[in-house]
Amino acid sequence: MEEQQKREAEDAEQRMARRLQRILMECAPDKMQAVAKARKQEREAAFQEAATLIEQLKKENVREIHIVWSIVQKESETETEKQPEKAEALQVGELEKVMVMLKAAEEQVRTLTQELEKVTEWKDILENEIQATRQTCQKYIDATFPSLSPGQADFILPFRERANCAAIFSSCSKTTPENQKAE
Repeated sequence: MEEQQKREAEDAEQRMARRLQRILMECAPDKMQAVAKARKQEREAAFQEAATLIEQLKKENVREIHIVWSIVQKESETETEKQPEKAEALQVGELEKVMVMLKAAEEQVRTLTQELEKVTEWKDILENEIQATRQTCQKYIDATFPSLSPGQADFILPFRERANCAAIFSSCSKTTPENQKAE
């Protein structure tokens, strides 16, 4: 009898389990609809909350942009006021640099002029020595070969044109900055 009671109990349990499963199956669509509805409501609430947060962020962003814009305008105005001062300081600095370069160039011209004068002096001395040597050679040729007609021995001492260093030097010295200031 105990076995029969056990079987009946098991059968009853199985019937209950089937009935419970059938009820669950019948309730499943309702449950799914309820879950879907709850999820939809949660999503809508989340979207609404996100939209509210986005609006707040937009307002804060606009406020920050206005603050930054006003700061930039103030900085721009102060920078614009400083521009003429900076330009003037820069111009003075550039002018000083140019003046230093000009003085250096004038000093270089003076040095080159002095060197040119020395070279010209040496050239004149050498030209005079060459001329004296030519005259001595000509006297020797005239004394050694009295029968030569004039120009017959020119191949020995060809004609030499003397360079005019004074003219070159004077044209160079006219272009120096000191001379231009004096004019």
